Amino acid sequence: MNEQETLDMLKKCLDQYYGNILISDAEGKILYVNATLPKMYNITEEKALSMSVYDLVSEEVLDRSAVVEVLRTGRETMIKLGINSSGTVIDCLAKPVYEGSKLKYVIAFSYDEMFMKEMERELRIEKEKRMEMKDTLLFIQQANNRYRPIITADSQVKSIFESMKYLAKTDSTILIYGESGSGKDVLANYIHSNSCRADEIFLPVNCSAIPSELMEAEFFGYEKGSFTGADKNGKKGIFEMGSGGTVFLDEIGDLPPLMQAKLLRFLDSGEIKRVGGTGIIYTDVRIIAATNKDLVKMVREGQFREDLYYRLNIIPVYIPPLRERPDDITALTEYFLKEYNQKYNHDVSLTPALKQRLLQYRWPGNIRELRNEIERYVITEGNTGLLPMNTPSGGLKEEAPSAAGSFDDDLRTARDKFEKSYITGVLDECGWKIQKAADRLGIHRSVLYTKMEKYGLHEK
Repeated sequence: MNEQETLDMLKKCLDQYYGNILISDAEGKILYVNATLPKMYNITEEKALSMSVYDLVSEEVLDRSAVVEVLRTGRETMIKLGINSSGTVIDCLAKPVYEGSKLKYVIAFSYDEMFMKEMERELRIEKEKRMEMKDTLLFIQQANNRYRPIITADSQVKSIFESMKYLAKTDSTILIYGESGSGKDVLANYIHSNSCRADEIFLPVNCSAIPSELMEAEFFGYEKGSFTGADKNGKKGIFEMGSGGTVFLDEIGDLPPLMQAKLLRFLDSGEIKRVGGTGIIYTDVRIIAATNKDLVKMVREGQFREDLYYRLNIIPVYIPPLRERPDDITALTEYFLKEYNQKYNHDVSLTPALKQRLLQYRWPGNIRELRNEIERYVITEGNTGLLPMNTPSGGLKEEAPSAAGSFDDDLRTARDKFEKSYITGVLDECGWKIQKAADRLGIHRSVLYTKMEKYGLHEK
């Protein structure tokens, strides 16, 4: 491309500029105007190029000139000008161009004041939309975590939270391992709350809950009309909405291979490209991931990308299951009892026998299962007999004493043993409230007292 072709290309490009551009020499002669300036000044391009900036004022095209001020002072100037023929007010910025110490040119940019105000209004509306969306997400986040404080009496778990308080200050990716319901999301929220991004959005995402065919659009967003059923205005993705804050990718082991590759690229570059779009968008997101799967085994079996595993596993954290945290079983039980007693306006407590059962149970659903069991127990005011006996967790109801075992006793002795054991269990469940236990047994309280005396039953 020769010099003339380059000049023609630059002129065509500048003619597309939405404001006015004027270039003068050091004497004020106008050397160039773009296409929009003559239209706004109500003169022809030929007329403009035959004038000086002084003529624009003397011939009352403008009421004043920012370029004249630069020629007088040699310094950048920004002023408001009036176009006399239309009464339009424009904002004008004029800047000197030097070669060494000698003033060579002056270039001026001007914009219709109303156009700038409209642009500012549009920008303000867009900013308000972003803030409204952010506030909504923050409200959802706070609502989802309303009943999820950190309750622990286990020394190992305390140590985890203590170390995370310091690691949270970094922007390193953290990978949390733990069984379902063990509190991975609570730890992720704690990390965000103690990070430098605490005032920004915390966006939790369950990877296993997003259909694989929608994952790319959900994570990276999409442009309008990019696929059937797409929002007519397009949509921002999770990483774009979470920019500046923290995105928590729960169940990361459930990502399909294609999304694993795309996530790796995003983690390496911070760049996203919306579905159906061509532009690159840069985001600043802190990633916390979690899984209840053995990622090392998945890597070995080719189900999880090795490079993505190492990219995520910068700071690995393991949360032990609830069955390995007996102190937490006790602490969480007391907390949930208090919470649900207040919620349902009940006053339910656990007997020593039931507390022992909680400690002996394996808790495959961990804290989530314990919460559900306590809520069910409180709702029925301790009368779990209202629920099916064979609940998935076995329920908190005492198992009915078995008449099987030894068959050496005669029928009367076996019946007495069963009766004693059964009455003891009911008394334990009813907190040794005699009237309540008698009602459960279907007998008068005086009969219950007689049987308690017969079998030597006294509250522990």
